[in-house]
Amino acid sequence: MADKVAGRDLIGRNVVSDRGTIIGRLSDISVETTGGKVTMLIVKPGKEIDVKRFRLSDNGELLIPFKAVKAVKDVLIVNENGIPFS
Repeated sequence: MADKVAGRDLIGRNVVSDRGTIIGRLSDISVETTGGKVTMLIVKPGKEIDVKRFRLSDNGELLIPFKAVKAVKDVLIVNENGIPFS
């Protein structure tokens, strides 16, 4: 992920696991205030996702650590093993 992409350009993109599961659509990102690093993806879950397996925000959206991101293309690809399940 050497190329820089503005966070606002990522909003609305699908988030897909490295196993091909469509997890949902990116609704927001969480950024560290001191360093400006992205720390968390906030994802509106897809209809087929069991949200009970994920860490959730107060709004019921999935919280996926940014360190799980493997690639940013037309979709965000995340390492399924990097997602902490509840």
